Amino acid sequence: MGFICYQHRYPLKYWIKRSAAFSLCIVSIPIINAIYTDQANFWLNTCISFAGLFSIIVSSLAIHVHFDVKDPIKSPTKVKVLVFLVTFIICKGTLALFYYLGTLSPEENKIIGGSLFNFIFLAAFRAAVIDFIVLLWLYFLMTDYFKNQLELERSKLDKLKERAVNQMLRQQVQPHFLFNALSSLKSLIKKDSAKAESYLLQLSDYLRGSFMTSEDGLATVQQELKLCEDYLSMQKLRFNEAIQFNIQVSENVQQDLLPIFSLQPLVDNALKHNFYTIGHPLFITIREQSGWIVVSNNVCLRKPSTGENNNYGLNNLKERFSYYLQDSVIIHENVTTFEVQLKLIQHENDHH
Repeated sequence: MGFICYQHRYPLKYWIKRSAAFSLCIVSIPIINAIYTDQANFWLNTCISFAGLFSIIVSSLAIHVHFDVKDPIKSPTKVKVLVFLVTFIICKGTLALFYYLGTLSPEENKIIGGSLFNFIFLAAFRAAVIDFIVLLWLYFLMTDYFKNQLELERSKLDKLKERAVNQMLRQQVQPHFLFNALSSLKSLIKKDSAKAESYLLQLSDYLRGSFMTSEDGLATVQQELKLCEDYLSMQKLRFNEAIQFNIQVSENVQQDLLPIFSLQPLVDNALKHNFYTIGHPLFITIREQSGWIVVSNNVCLRKPSTGENNNYGLNNLKERFSYYLQDSVIIHENVTTFEVQLKLIQHENDHH
């Protein structure tokens, strides 16, 4: 029942195919020797040896699957004993067949010498050697598979984590933003209906863009810039000349990639952590620089209570970038300027 219950967990067909190739390689080793010795019945011996070794490997696989053992080296003693007994029985059978056909080597005939005890001893010795070889083979075969499976699961978990982080960012930004946006829209409707209409269209575009998703958690530079431009345009309608922005990114990198929602939080941080007025405006620049996107702003009198939140957002951004590139977020800060550099991910998926 164990084999029937657990067989679906293991790629048995794949393992059996690889084991057949391995068995063929092992029994083919004497071919080099046969070229010089011209051993009689060599091909018959090779076929019998292949069948015996392949049977041992398949039987050992079946036993490990039956007991749901994923690491043959650390298998329970009862599994090791059972595998050895099966190996011994098959070795004894193939040795008896060789003896019956008269195709044993002179050395083996000399060891047996017509003694049943010596025959059993030789079969046991063969079984011990083959059991060791098969154990190492199964260890390589099974651990390689489960290692790949673990890496695959880890990759899936990383992607799920990335999606969760993206969703969390949206949930953190949008309620606060929507409250301010709707308040601003209400004021604009009373003061300037044309501006209110423009603001509403930009709000609609921004919200549509903020819900974009992708399987790999990446967005094009073009998509990220559009999101930022809509966001900044709305803020400019709200704060007028107190906010100035300039976007200088060439067409050559528009299809390169960035993690979703990586530029807008930087712009939002600049607005959130600075004071600005028409007399002392906030200047935000987004530019391209040798394979990097650089977001910078002049430092106005910062709110002392928001530094910790700013660090949290930047650390979160670094962590998200680390899934794709190492050392891909660089921060420069001085008394007058705050700047964040983001490494572009090539569209041809070089980052993988």
